[in-house]
Amino acid sequence: MTNHTSGFRISLTNVTGLGATELVRSLLPALERAGHVTDIYLPANGPMAGYRRTFVGPVPQRVKRCLPNAVSRLLECTLLSGKFKGGSPLLVLGDLPLRIDSRQIVFVHTPHLLLEPAGASAVQRVKFGIARAVFRLNAPRISAAIVQTPTMQRGLRAAYPSLGDRIYIIPQPAPDWLLQSGLQRNGRVMSGKLRLFYPAATYPHKNHALLYSATTLHAWSQEIDKLILTVPPSKLTAEVRTVQAVGRLLSEDMRKQYALADALVFPSLAESYGLPLIEAMWLGLPILCADLPYARDLCGEEAIYFSPHDPVSLARAVTELSERLVRGWWPDWQSRIQQLPTSWDEVAKRMCIIVHR
Repeated sequence: MTNHTSGFRISLTNVTGLGATELVRSLLPALERAGHVTDIYLPANGPMAGYRRTFVGPVPQRVKRCLPNAVSRLLECTLLSGKFKGGSPLLVLGDLPLRIDSRQIVFVHTPHLLLEPAGASAVQRVKFGIARAVFRLNAPRISAAIVQTPTMQRGLRAAYPSLGDRIYIIPQPAPDWLLQSGLQRNGRVMSGKLRLFYPAATYPHKNHALLYSATTLHAWSQEIDKLILTVPPSKLTAEVRTVQAVGRLLSEDMRKQYALADALVFPSLAESYGLPLIEAMWLGLPILCADLPYARDLCGEEAIYFSPHDPVSLARAVTELSERLVRGWWPDWQSRIQQLPTSWDEVAKRMCIIVHR
């Protein structure tokens, strides 16, 4: 482990979502290996609450939220931010900056800080509106912001001009559980109709509604055998013959689904990165994805794109995939993967440089 002249602290009290948790599970140990990490602030509940340090150091502090999560988070970033004050830099892995005078570096990995997500409820619109207001209020206190793509950099700079040139791009590789699996795909597992996989929670911007609409089309039923969704089984999913709802999956079950899938389908309307796209590229899988800037940033011209608002466009993309596979096509993601860090240690080292800059 390389020690810097001064240590730094890490806050991830708001990391509870599926995508953010998978990212931090790979990143946090690498940060400990790369730099002299002192205090670590964890959420008191959720998948990261039980994290144990990779190296000897102070016991992680678990921050308990007694009020509803959104209210507690608001207070934590404003009136109650004093608990995070300190002389050493603070790396915030939970999107929102804190009202502290210490040097803080914020890792921004949600697109909702740029614009309101499509399909959001009234409650969600209020929640995300408050988050954007807090970010704007505390933005002058940000020493540096880290994002994963040029799209997020442009969007963050446009939404919060006070950040200026303090926004740095650091992309990430696939999660450690996938990098260490040895799994590689170079062709279909079974012949016949296609099996698609979409690992995403049931947030409105994940756009499951487009998939449900596409399943009613003749072109879809002609080509698709199964669409695997990581959502809880419901009356809606039970009524669609081609849909199989499997709920939230652990890493080993994710690996099994990737081993059987013919392609990743990704209709999300907004992403800061799109980790499943990275996972699919790393494995070598075909990708069907929404024709949006975040996807173009990652996938280039090798993916098959469709309009995220048109089920007919998605059905056509499925037909195109099927026809390509019949002709013996399989994607070559090598040029895209070469643009990504080779490991999480490389990501952590780049973050440490920014923390201590």
